Amino acid sequence: MKQHIQTIRSFNRFYTRHLGLLNDRLPDSEYSLAEARVLFGIGTRHTMRMSELSVLLAMDKGYLSRVISNFVKKGMVQRRVTREDKRSSNLSLTKKGEQKLASMQLKADRQITGLTSQLSHAELDAIVNAMNKISLLLDESYDKKKLAAAVHYRDTLEPGDLGYMTYMHGKHYAQEGGYSLEFEGYVSKTFFEFVERYDEKNDKIWLAVYQDEIIASIAILRRTQKEAQLRWFLVDPMFRGTGVGSSLLEMALSYCRERFKTVYLMTADTQQQAISMYKRAGFKLTSSTVVSQWGKRLREERYDLILS
Repeated sequence: MKQHIQTIRSFNRFYTRHLGLLNDRLPDSEYSLAEARVLFGIGTRHTMRMSELSVLLAMDKGYLSRVISNFVKKGMVQRRVTREDKRSSNLSLTKKGEQKLASMQLKADRQITGLTSQLSHAELDAIVNAMNKISLLLDESYDKKKLAAAVHYRDTLEPGDLGYMTYMHGKHYAQEGGYSLEFEGYVSKTFFEFVERYDEKNDKIWLAVYQDEIIASIAILRRTQKEAQLRWFLVDPMFRGTGVGSSLLEMALSYCRERFKTVYLMTADTQQQAISMYKRAGFKLTSSTVVSQWGKRLREERYDLILS
């Protein structure tokens, strides 16, 4: 945890220095960062009350009131008393304020353009994706369910997908279950066999993608005319509890209900979170065998679901 704190603090120092946020004034401007935030806050909402602006900017009401009064004197902001409460007023930018805000935004855009001009499109995407993730995770109203809203699903395979899925299985099973490198080799072999016998009419893979990165997967493989196997069901730990796993499982089972009589899966007794999902979906334990593999002694289990 201490290392995480030091890394975050180091990033804060780097970022504030890079954007000049420690300066008293914004570059090429007579206004401070706080004053610019006030103008931007009012401008983006067109009209808002002082109390709303204080919450939005997490700014002291006394300081905010002084900034607003200064802007009113300069003809940048106007106050209008509300009909509901004569003690309250709505804030909005004047024409002069709108012009000043537009000028400040243009300068800020040029500053960012200058900072990132040497980066490729892929590098810019990486920065934007990282910033979106930071903003989401550090938001005071952060809810894991919000992650699910930013996830999209696809049922087509692209070059690199199977390699990345192999990486995910090797990494997460090693970190969470202590599995050896032998397990990653086994997963790699199963994907190779899958590609060799893949039949798009009867086999299906669904991928959950967040910011162009695979974060979950599930697959259905036909074994006989009436039976299918569920495989490679894995959800990145950051997205567990968001509903992504449940969505993938339902997609897979809906597909099976239209084509097969039964579906089964093989798992280990160490995968209790996934097993609980299988049981809620109606899967029943049908066999259990103690095995020594992948650097562990575990119980290999088979679960079956009768579909009709």
